[in-house]
Amino acid sequence: MEIPKNLTQWQSLASQWRQKAGNAAHQCRPLLAGTRNMALTGVVVAIPLLATIWVVKLAYVSINDISAPALLNLGINMPILPFLVTLALFIALGFMTSNVFGRRILEKMEMALLRIPVVATVYAAIKQVIDSFKSFKNIENFKRVVYLDYPADGARLIGFVTGQYYDSKLGEEMTSVVIPTAPNPMTGLVVVVPAHKLTESSLTLEEAMKMVVSAGLVAPKRRPAVPVEPRQ
Repeated sequence: MEIPKNLTQWQSLASQWRQKAGNAAHQCRPLLAGTRNMALTGVVVAIPLLATIWVVKLAYVSINDISAPALLNLGINMPILPFLVTLALFIALGFMTSNVFGRRILEKMEMALLRIPVVATVYAAIKQVIDSFKSFKNIENFKRVVYLDYPADGARLIGFVTGQYYDSKLGEEMTSVVIPTAPNPMTGLVVVVPAHKLTESSLTLEEAMKMVVSAGLVAPKRRPAVPVEPRQ
């Protein structure tokens, strides 16, 4: 390569370098865009997997740590044994709840816990949350899916009908509806609406629940019926 001898030659060489750099960048743009898209796709695919691994690992460590100290005090140090012992205890508790004698023992233990000042508050709060979660997850408690007009005409909220009753003072049939909060259906509102102001939905309970939990990302794959034009 010949070394430039004056300013004009240096400027010409710099212009050639800029042009080559611009051409190279232009050619690399599709490759960079494809790489970026693949990276984003990989992240989206990896997030559920990593979250599942994290939850499973956390559950294993938590279950393992329940029995590990007691076994270590007994001089037993095996990697998976504390997990199996705790799992056996859970199975035993489940078996106790399935018969009358076992339920009575658990009720006595629960009454004893509720007599301890600080423990009673924590235990009662956690038990209430778990009972609410069990009740909400039992989809049989819901009657049907409806739409409630809010906050304006044309905008509708998804609701689950939980019951109906007649209000003698209003002289109307009232419907109780749970409006869940997305993406956490554990929270929400309970509203009472006149039955004639609700719009029935074609969604099943499972489809509506999936839409709420996924914040609308998982929607039913349905297409409107296309009318068949008569042949001429």
